[in-house]
Amino acid sequence: MGRRGKKLTDLVVDRYVNLELFARQQQVMPSGCIEWTGVQNNIGYGFIGFRHVDPATGAPAKGPGGMMTTHRLQWMITHNRLPTQRNINHWPCNNKLCLNPAHLVEGSQRDKLDQMAQAGIRGGREEGRLAGAYNHKQHQRDYKYSEEDIQWIRTADTRDIAGRYSISRSRACAMRCGFRTGYTWLPLPDQPYPKGKTGRKLKGES
Repeated sequence: MGRRGKKLTDLVVDRYVNLELFARQQQVMPSGCIEWTGVQNNIGYGFIGFRHVDPATGAPAKGPGGMMTTHRLQWMITHNRLPTQRNINHWPCNNKLCLNPAHLVEGSQRDKLDQMAQAGIRGGREEGRLAGAYNHKQHQRDYKYSEEDIQWIRTADTRDIAGRYSISRSRACAMRCGFRTGYTWLPLPDQPYPKGKTGRKLKGES
């Protein structure tokens, strides 16, 4: 615990992060982008942990922290304030992993879509998703669930998901929904959600 606390002692505007780790996991690319090489979320943005500020002491708050996108952190470091608009957009590179401050622009979702259209990129349904970008299995990443598990969860009844993973049905429902909108490199099964109590099993599953 002490070691973890020491890591998160760098205050950036309103949260504590590990700036040494943040700096270490960046790579300058020939394109001019500075790419994040660490953890990514399921739509390809860099992610890093942080802790909130304890209002009583000004130190990192106890308890669980949170995760934030690395390009947003980079923008906050550069400007020493919180963004006032919804997005920090990548322009002109449209590279989700880019941390080059010159490529990070505060703006709206409409700005983002206009920039994508100008670059000839068609936007996906979820915020920040670019059709065809990072739409593949990342081989440098260790996935917690196998492809068979993912497809089973996408089609199984929430009772069966809850039973298999020892979680509540509400969490199982959120898990199934997240698996259907995430893991975009794996096509959705043709089968619809099951209506019965028993989850549908994949071919070859006992």
